[in-house]
Amino acid sequence: MPSFHTAAFVGGIILLASQVPGLVNRPDPAPVSFSVEEPPVERPAAPANARLDVAKADDFEVILEETGFDLNDIRRGSDLVPALYLASLPEDLGSLNQVKRKKQLFFSAVLPLVLRANEKVARDRVKLIRFRDRAFDGAQLRPVEREWLLELADSYGVDADDAEIGPALFAELLLKVDEIPVSLALAQAAVESGWGASRFARNGNALFGQRAWSEKAGIAPKERASGEKHVVRKYESLLGSVASYVHNLNSHPSYRDFRLRRASLRTAGRTLDGKVLAGGLLAYAEIGQAYVDMLRLVITKNRLGDFEGAILERPLVTVSG
Repeated sequence: MPSFHTAAFVGGIILLASQVPGLVNRPDPAPVSFSVEEPPVERPAAPANARLDVAKADDFEVILEETGFDLNDIRRGSDLVPALYLASLPEDLGSLNQVKRKKQLFFSAVLPLVLRANEKVARDRVKLIRFRDRAFDGAQLRPVEREWLLELADSYGVDADDAEIGPALFAELLLKVDEIPVSLALAQAAVESGWGASRFARNGNALFGQRAWSEKAGIAPKERASGEKHVVRKYESLLGSVASYVHNLNSHPSYRDFRLRRASLRTAGRTLDGKVLAGGLLAYAEIGQAYVDMLRLVITKNRLGDFEGAILERPLVTVSG
């Protein structure tokens, strides 16, 4: 089920973005379907599952400085992304008037979350490929491995039973179990949440405006037409929102074209390109191509492609004995 945008609104957004590089502001977005010889610097390492509660933008900036979180260094590939997972965006982020500061803080908050969600999918994909290769070599998968495959298929909406574990099932799962380009996820988070200003993002940790049909599951849009019952799904944390978005693009029938384009890049040995794959999201909003153009503009103006190779930093673990 697509978002509700108007041509006039999009025209204004694109004009604003061209005047203020990288900024796309929008009101509460309508719902969509659905991260030399010098003494080493000590950085506080966040545990892998740490969820930080940060009330104000100033507080978040202190944390970024203390952990050495520098988007410019990450862009250059000279630094890893500290594993900082905000539970919610700073409450005053959307009201910041300094464009550059707002963008820096927004991307610093969302980037680790995207990388974390992609990591989970990437691990499943590696395991899936390993099982496929073994099966193709004639090896018999163990019962626990077959059970894992069937559970994975069920989670991605692929109907299968034990007798159907074969080439067709592996092909369909590999089409779905894959990462989302970091640049595309960052751009959609910015557009759909109004750079963190929407009440869905502020009150429900909803960065991508995904729908639900139970009043208890979300926040009702103010522009909802009479008779409509959808709400924008709310989440306990930002990571829940990002993980749900990744699964949505990987499983919903509306985004099969996105997945086919991604598979073509994989087959050609090319890296995932957010601007290319944005073309597979015509169904994400009623305005179709104008929405795709908007995402591509945000990616270009903010050089989000620089983050495609970003890697999460992990605390060092010392094992004794």
